[in-house]
Amino acid sequence: MEAITHASSTCCCYGVSTAAAVPKAFLTASIVFQPSMLFKRTFTFSSSRLLQTSLCPVSSSPTPFLIRNSSTTSGSPLPRPRLQSSPRQSSNLLRTSGGRSGSSNIGNKKISRPQQQKPVVVVKRRSEECVPSLEEASISVRTLYQNGDPLGRRELGKCVVRWISQGMHSMASDFASAEVQGEFSELRQRVGLPTIGGTPADGGAGAAAVGGLAFVIQAQPYLYAVPMPKGLEALCFKACTHYPTLFDHFQRELRNVLQDLQCQAIFSDWRATESWKLLKDIANSAQHRAAVRKTPQSRLIHSGMGMELEKAKAMQAKIEDFVKHMSELLRIERDAELEFTQEELNAVPMPNGKQDTPKPTEYLVSHGQAQQEQCDTLCNLNAISSSIGLGGMHLVLFKVEGNHRLPPTTLSPGDTVCVRTCNSRGEGATSCMQGFVNNLGEDGCSIIIALESRHGDPTFSKLFGKNVRIDRIQGLADALTYERNCEALMLLQKNGLQKKNPSILIVATLFGDKEDIMWLQQNNLVEWGQANLDGLIEKGKFDESQRKAIALGLNKKRPILVVQGPPGTGKTGLLKELITLAVQQGERVLVTAPTNAAVDNMVEKLSDVGLNIVRVGNPARISTTVASKSLGQIVDYKLAVFKKEFERKKSDLRKDLRLCLNDDSLAAGIRQLLKQLGKTLKKKEKDTIKEVLSSAEVVLATNTGAADPLIRRLGAFDLVIIDEAGQAIEPSCWIPILQGKRCILAGDQCQLAPVILSRKAMEGGLGISLMESASSMHEGVLTTRLTVQYRMHDAIASWASKEMYEGLLQSSPLVSSHLLVDSPLVKATWITQCPLLLLDTRMPYGSLYIGCEEHLDPAGTGSFYNEGEADIVIQHIFNLIYSGVLSSTIAVQSPYVAQVQLLRDRLDNYPEASGVEIATIDSFQGRETDAVIISMVRSNTLGAVGFLGDSRRMNVAITRARKHVAVVCDSSTICHNTFLARLLRHIRRFGRVRHAEPGSFQGPGLSTDPLLPSIN
Repeated sequence: MEAITHASSTCCCYGVSTAAAVPKAFLTASIVFQPSMLFKRTFTFSSSRLLQTSLCPVSSSPTPFLIRNSSTTSGSPLPRPRLQSSPRQSSNLLRTSGGRSGSSNIGNKKISRPQQQKPVVVVKRRSEECVPSLEEASISVRTLYQNGDPLGRRELGKCVVRWISQGMHSMASDFASAEVQGEFSELRQRVGLPTIGGTPADGGAGAAAVGGLAFVIQAQPYLYAVPMPKGLEALCFKACTHYPTLFDHFQRELRNVLQDLQCQAIFSDWRATESWKLLKDIANSAQHRAAVRKTPQSRLIHSGMGMELEKAKAMQAKIEDFVKHMSELLRIERDAELEFTQEELNAVPMPNGKQDTPKPTEYLVSHGQAQQEQCDTLCNLNAISSSIGLGGMHLVLFKVEGNHRLPPTTLSPGDTVCVRTCNSRGEGATSCMQGFVNNLGEDGCSIIIALESRHGDPTFSKLFGKNVRIDRIQGLADALTYERNCEALMLLQKNGLQKKNPSILIVATLFGDKEDIMWLQQNNLVEWGQANLDGLIEKGKFDESQRKAIALGLNKKRPILVVQGPPGTGKTGLLKELITLAVQQGERVLVTAPTNAAVDNMVEKLSDVGLNIVRVGNPARISTTVASKSLGQIVDYKLAVFKKEFERKKSDLRKDLRLCLNDDSLAAGIRQLLKQLGKTLKKKEKDTIKEVLSSAEVVLATNTGAADPLIRRLGAFDLVIIDEAGQAIEPSCWIPILQGKRCILAGDQCQLAPVILSRKAMEGGLGISLMESASSMHEGVLTTRLTVQYRMHDAIASWASKEMYEGLLQSSPLVSSHLLVDSPLVKATWITQCPLLLLDTRMPYGSLYIGCEEHLDPAGTGSFYNEGEADIVIQHIFNLIYSGVLSSTIAVQSPYVAQVQLLRDRLDNYPEASGVEIATIDSFQGRETDAVIISMVRSNTLGAVGFLGDSRRMNVAITRARKHVAVVCDSSTICHNTFLARLLRHIRRFGRVRHAEPGSFQGPGLSTDPLLPSIN
């Protein structure tokens, strides 16, 4: 029996032979298991056939030791054997059979070993011709044990990990005992080096398998000597056959045992022991590295994804291609922004006369004293003082030289500015430092600029003691936005399909195929919309489409939802309700939008529902109406008492410092106290910020603002909502998405698209929002649409429904017929009873009215204006006002900035129209008013309409109105565009048409001739 054990390294528990030297024979072994005194069973198993067993149901790999019960059905569960002797005696693991059993004496200490009963092993040899040899048999030695990374607590749990550690500690104790006893003659073979049973000729995977299997076999008795945790037997069986796991635990336990012996002065240096060297030899061997090398396995990368590894690899390839493409488009757009900014700033030579090409962050401004007259520039300012604001920004106070009042300026808080020194003529003398207006002094003599530069920056230092100029910058290329977008793409590529990524299901849904996404296959999407919301929301408060959107948004099984909210469908109110319900269910919510205005609008809506909300962002760019919810003001309020006490202590210390300037040691101590006091304030501020954000139920920021480290450190949000998602480029949306478990994209892809400067980037797809692309994915199952509008007269809404929303947008009876005349104190005139009106600059017989030609802005902006249309707009405004319509309910829109400025200049002369708002179409998205007047400007013989033909922009313009829309245009030019021609045809059918006539601008109105030029 001893000879057989030495020759074939037979498993002491199961009798499995792994030696290459075993003759071509069929070996069977019968082991008597004694799980109790009530019964005995004999099990027979073969080295030529492995039978599946139900011992390891959680493992996807075959169970390494597969046993047939000679008296029962094969594959039945096995009782754990009771061994009758120690592992050393039964398997001759570390010493010969003549060694002592029980425990080993090392010095005056004993290293205990598990006392087990020795199984009765009967080996029967059959004819060599019955079964081929191990090499010839269809047996993959690798299937006898599992490889890969070590299993840890996440896979096994604490109890199983503790069970392995106890068994490996016993084995390590025997290993150390052999070190002390000097018994190393067979140690190298028995711990799994490739010399066991002969090394395969190739020295490759086969050698690794043999060595790893031998180690696993030798570890079995030590593991089975420790009682398995109840109910975790399957995991224990899985772990006890996993070579990397066992080796990892054995290495750790051996180190602990050797360190203990070193503390007992048995070893001088445990690292120099033969045991540790031998273990390191094993770890460094090619065979060991081959055994622990992780091999691809068909298993799920996430329990909720239902995605096999090969599918995940294909998906990762898609992500990498997407990131590469989008990164290139961002770079192209960034270059276009820089070029546009330089053109706007009109760079000039430096004072030394050299025309150096400025770096991207060192733009030069050429405006002089003439620009100050245009109110965009302030010259000859002095830097008075600076302080540190929230977030580390430097707040610099500037005043006019001589302490005079500031000249008239259009600068306002939040404006991006360029700050630099200037010469006596007001010309810039140093490179530009980017900042923004933080505050304008109430005394009219000062302005505070927040600068990103730090103390020690030579450019920052030059601001003090010299004249300074401040220029407002339009459309400055923002480096931070670009960097954060690129960072989001890199995180998507690196962590998108990692299990630690909370948004892994979102990523898989957006980059995978429908048939591969488990949640899409397992859930009935239709039934989700019929979820019972009774008790959660008031009955009758929302229509059916809104209730469906709320139910889908609250469903935690759905990682992503696209909510399309056409104009007037109550999208903002729906999001408000959805956020409130999510918080009531214990969820933390992150709300973002592409613009500060959209974020502030959501903050204002949420301010009255009693939620703990925090608005994170640049204080100067946060609306004053919601400033009380901003992080800065909340922190200042909480620190008010502390800062008051801080200033008192600081003042006292400075007084003490002045009194002891002659005592250097005492003065140094006070200075140290002042320094420590400053550190205390910073720590208190940091702790307060952390406290405020951690306790917030809803955090709101812009898409790029969500990349702020203050928000990232909060961990994963339960729900991320991106409002106005149709206006955001896709990379910016990934910033908040990667911080949440679920995501809702809300907006309308049929309204304004993202603003892209580069035509090449636009053609490459940068202008396609994530909302637009997600809406068409997986046969549209990710999207739900709100279908009832509560804003517009039906004559207005029906055009938008037909042109933009496939005829699915319906009008609520509450608003379908309301008109201006229905408003209080409004007279009944033909204008107030008309929902749609075309004011045509073409006279009844086709000639263009004098002065209604388009003109290119001489300022070089590339914009157009039309003075004749401006006169018509002004006249119509007064027709409305004289009919009793409040000026505050009238809005004028134009797609061209030059026309907007012209209208503002004209209307400034009429105080009674001070409440009328004049703005570009793009800046008016998301708002509404009773009456809207649209000046289209374009009038030319070529029929060129420019971006008037953008259907989404015109959709925004028309649908801002509740009761009345007036379109001022040259119908002959406009009709060259088929989309706009259909708009005019709709107005002709459901509204009225007025043509310009000679002398009409001096009288009360336009001609009443209803004729409209032919529109084909």
